[in-house]
Amino acid sequence: MSEKSGKLLIFGAAIFMIAAASILYYVFDKQGYGKDKVNRYVSYNASDYVEVVPVNFGNYSDVYSSIDVSKIKFKNLDSNIVNAFLTSEEELIDYVSGYYSETKSTSNYRPVSTASSSYKALVTGAVLSVLYRIDFTLDENIFPDQNRTYLLAINIDLGTNRLLTTDDLLTKYNYSKKYIAEKLYEEDILISNGQIVIDKNTNISLTKNDIARKKNEYIERIISDFDNIITMYIENNSLVLSYDKKELNGLFFEDDDFVTDIKIRYLK
Repeated sequence: MSEKSGKLLIFGAAIFMIAAASILYYVFDKQGYGKDKVNRYVSYNASDYVEVVPVNFGNYSDVYSSIDVSKIKFKNLDSNIVNAFLTSEEELIDYVSGYYSETKSTSNYRPVSTASSSYKALVTGAVLSVLYRIDFTLDENIFPDQNRTYLLAINIDLGTNRLLTTDDLLTKYNYSKKYIAEKLYEEDILISNGQIVIDKNTNISLTKNDIARKKNEYIERIISDFDNIITMYIENNSLVLSYDKKELNGLFFEDDDFVTDIKIRYLK
């Protein structure tokens, strides 16, 4: 073998080894090999873990003009991981019956309320993210805030069979609650010049300057209530925040000043 052929052979072998190492790294990362050292097969088809089942509410047509609500069911997952999500989901679905009971239907009542649900289920890397959403449009003569939306999410590391917390997701994407709270304060809490809101605790009118003086106090409160008002999931390799601006502002101001306004923010 010539010297030139020998060098080409060595070079080719090196390229092969680098390619093989890269493929193995990709496979290990996708399969969720982490600190827990649990090796599990991961399917990247969300339908292998999630199915949607319609909910039958019987005859609610005397109040609702339309009901299109389904619920999430999980498969091939540890029930201990998903039980809390399923319990919360049932509580949200029970609002259909709750609003039905609150609506005083009579023989002359014309049904106008609607209820519908939707969901997202994705596997990114080795993480299954599921977002469940239920929307109501209620009779405005009975419910002043007639549009109501409820969000619920779950994130599971399929490789280690572990439920991911808000802190896990923030760490994964190199964000902090303080950073996000500051952004929410600037974009959703700080009002415009000339706008007035009512302080929830004191009933005192507040201007933009009043709120600006309390910036640190507001940011700390958002951090404190972060897990209660922010729903997080992964979509297209981005961390996604979902929240109701009305609920966020309700931490500080009278609810009557705001209506349901679902915000969805993608963090790269």
